[in-house]
Amino acid sequence: MIRAELTRKLESAVGALIESGVLPPAIYPIEITEPRNAQHGDFATNFALTASKSANLPPPKIAEQLSELLKSDTCFDEVTIAGPGFINLKLTEAYLAEKCNEIVDKGESFALTDSDHGLKINIEFVSVNPNGSIHVGHGRGAAYGDTLARVLEAAGNRVSREFYVNDGVNSEQMRLFALSVQAKYLELIGKPYVFPESGYRGEDVDIVAQKLRDIHGDSKAGAGIDFFQPASQDLMIESQKSDLARFGVVFDTWFSEQSLHDAGKVEDALKILEDKGVADREPYCDEIQLDPNTKERKVVRVPTEPGALWLRSTRFGDDKDRVIIRQDGRPTYIASDIAYHKDKFERGFDHLIDVWGADHHGYIGRTAAAIEAMGFDRSRFEALIIQIVRFLKGGEVQRMQKRTGESIPLRDLMDDVGVDVARWFYLMRSHETHMDFDLDLAKEHSEQNPVFYVQYAHARICSLLAKAKEQGFEPERLSETKFEQPERELIKTICDLRFEIHRAAESRQVHRLTTYAVELARQYHDFYEKCRVISPEEPIRTRARLTICEATRTALRATFSLLGVSAPERM
Repeated sequence: MIRAELTRKLESAVGALIESGVLPPAIYPIEITEPRNAQHGDFATNFALTASKSANLPPPKIAEQLSELLKSDTCFDEVTIAGPGFINLKLTEAYLAEKCNEIVDKGESFALTDSDHGLKINIEFVSVNPNGSIHVGHGRGAAYGDTLARVLEAAGNRVSREFYVNDGVNSEQMRLFALSVQAKYLELIGKPYVFPESGYRGEDVDIVAQKLRDIHGDSKAGAGIDFFQPASQDLMIESQKSDLARFGVVFDTWFSEQSLHDAGKVEDALKILEDKGVADREPYCDEIQLDPNTKERKVVRVPTEPGALWLRSTRFGDDKDRVIIRQDGRPTYIASDIAYHKDKFERGFDHLIDVWGADHHGYIGRTAAAIEAMGFDRSRFEALIIQIVRFLKGGEVQRMQKRTGESIPLRDLMDDVGVDVARWFYLMRSHETHMDFDLDLAKEHSEQNPVFYVQYAHARICSLLAKAKEQGFEPERLSETKFEQPERELIKTICDLRFEIHRAAESRQVHRLTTYAVELARQYHDFYEKCRVISPEEPIRTRARLTICEATRTALRATFSLLGVSAPERM
């Protein structure tokens, strides 16, 4: 908000220097930072230093010319040059008051960007097989994908959340799950059964079998896999939807893999590849290997059995060619993936984002290669990898599995620590790094728990505003006033939310928002301790500070909404 405006003002001033001939025409990067010492100003820029080489001018000379132009802008109280060419910028009280009023007037929408230039983005995440519950390992990807979608929307894009259901009839995993449910169902109705070798055991199978018995009684005793596989999948998907909705994750589309086969889209996609000459049945596979002597990449041709259909993905940067139709005629999962991504592009999406687990890192190259082979721009595809999360209790790593070997369901974690804490902890660290989820800290109701710390700031504001109202004081529009340093710092931090949203959207680093929220809460607590808010003897100052409190509450609520956590008014 403020940073974006200051950047535009600097760009305008630099443009004026170019037009007047002080600076030669060039593309100059502009960066707005904060000075190390708050007494030096609210913001600073090192433009004179970074532009010196391109302009062939000493930094002090550029700084002098630029600062003279900036001084004429009414938003600046002071523009000073420091050191070898840094320019410190101090904002006027009126400008800060205007920004604070704008936030209170607009409410939470102040953080949103209305744009006609945003992209239509498809984000596919979670996408676990419908043969078990959403477990704690999936929770991180669910929290991340949903929050990324919210952030991208706030930055002005149109986003569709998608869950890819791996329900193909040729899936061995789904066949075994269905046979396991069938055996359990027969056991429940007292009929003979044979449990499949390598079948699934555990709570999910028991629950699905019991539901089928409750619905159908013993009428499905003679039914086969054609009934039990779709019936089991439907009940499991229903359970997954319920758990995800409780976690604050609701998908726009649940896309069936089997629908691609039923509509002939897999066959159509593979025919296109064959017609393009990038898929064939020649009995060889190209692999790109590293020469141990020269360390150069080289292509090695490996003989294979005839009959399989190969995607020549090495031509598009993959490390080896990929089988898309096996020798026995069955399609591999890559075949469905090719058709699926083709379908997403054909649905009109400008950009595709797939959020995958750490074990899918090797899939990025082959998927990007397949997209390019289909004739689409691979830069429109993006795969984000969610790293592993460990759970700690008493400082020890916990084995998040039941005795049956099943992973702990996400719903159990929500029961244990709550939805807000679970989502926040999953989002505290970059998705690209491994993280430790401290279960003891998650349950702690103290300032050490970041969720408690930030939500308490919101509750404190709500309580303070209610108390002030009882005494006849309410927020009112700020006019030019003398702000103390904690007030200035708090207003600047509030205004930084839109900046943080755009940084998070561009970098895909949504943990920036949990960091921002903690900093905003810290700034508010500092303001609260150093600046008495309700002072009956100073009604004008009281109302001004209540307005700052209201703006803080607005920013906290907007941040909570992006993170998918609640904003309690009492704690």
